[in-house]
Amino acid sequence: MTRERSMRALLAFASVLMAGCASDGADEVVAGRIAYVNGQIFDGRKFQPAPLVVQDGRFVEAKVETSASIVDLQGGHVVPPFCEAHNHNLGSADENEEAIAAYLREGIFYVGILSNLPRLTDEVRHTYNSPASVDVIFANGPLTASGGHPIRLREFLLDRGNYPGFTRETLPGQGYFVIDDEADLERLWPEILRLRPDVVKIILQDSQEFERRRDDPAFFGQKGLDPALAPLIVERAHAAGLRVFAHIGSAEDFHVAVEAGADVIAHLPARDGPSPIDPADARAAAKRGVRLITTAVLIEQPRRRDNAKLYATVKASQIENLRTLRDAGVTLVVGSDDPRTTSTPEVQHLRGLGLFGNADLLRMWSTDCARTLFPERRLGALQPGYEASFLVLDGDPLADFDATGNIRLRVKDGEAINIPESGE
Repeated sequence: MTRERSMRALLAFASVLMAGCASDGADEVVAGRIAYVNGQIFDGRKFQPAPLVVQDGRFVEAKVETSASIVDLQGGHVVPPFCEAHNHNLGSADENEEAIAAYLREGIFYVGILSNLPRLTDEVRHTYNSPASVDVIFANGPLTASGGHPIRLREFLLDRGNYPGFTRETLPGQGYFVIDDEADLERLWPEILRLRPDVVKIILQDSQEFERRRDDPAFFGQKGLDPALAPLIVERAHAAGLRVFAHIGSAEDFHVAVEAGADVIAHLPARDGPSPIDPADARAAAKRGVRLITTAVLIEQPRRRDNAKLYATVKASQIENLRTLRDAGVTLVVGSDDPRTTSTPEVQHLRGLGLFGNADLLRMWSTDCARTLFPERRLGALQPGYEASFLVLDGDPLADFDATGNIRLRVKDGEAINIPESGE
């Protein structure tokens, strides 16, 4: 019997054993209340023994004795759920259920899909945002320039059959929005809002070369918005109650995004060469509460990994930029931007860079990531008033980070999740 099956059996037994029991009649038992005892609870820095009491999907301040059932965690280490801040592998029927199962199996409950086609997403939207699935935000089509990223990528995927029912003529307004000037922004903004994105994504790609690349077909798919439009878009988005996530490719893009008022930076710069972030820009980002999604594992793609000189150069630049951001106090969150997988390889890549301790990595992957995607919700803390979602690990991830892969129990919104083990 697997550990997860053992825990489920123990949970069921405890529910029967404790139902209706009180402590010498002094404390009234509350129906549906569950206490998790004998666990080591992560407080953001360390683990300490404490019970967790759950009712109606929330952690509550209550005595264990008032619980209708008690679950013995047998010394397991309890952490907030993990998170993927940047991906594209949900939002259509293409392997949707497989992707959801992979996320949940790895303890990833929160996902940011930072580019999708709303028409395809509408077909499967009902499969998300429930106790038995992942919670997802969708950016819909990003805002870019004529010939800008991700138009080339979208057309390539279309030709490969990824977007059934679409043509090159119907991709605009779904896969992306082309905005070359203020008139385009004025004309397209009502449609952008009509599709009800959770956030607005803008494309900044080597802004320092915008004028040179603007009309050059050699840079098809390798350019982005006129940087002068970025603050205008941010102003409109914020007025509509929407945050702005900025795709960047260079340190200059980082500067433009921060100055424009973007809320989240969707990448580290320098995936194909060094591009050091100005420490002054990093300090400005920290002061304004701008967060950055790491996506550092992208350098492990074969075209970069197989070029030893490029790989070493970009990896050194990653370390330099992450150190600059960390030292300035910018909140860093884990995201991979790799639709073939989840954020697990990303956090392992960050671990290998040697810049972050295990407690830092846990916060970046769980608490900070979840709050970046869902800032209005009480997520990422194992304390009263917060959503009762957590993982129970076999082993201490502060001592051995690989323990994050040994998940004994998954609880989301107060409900245990049953997931077949991989290969069953």
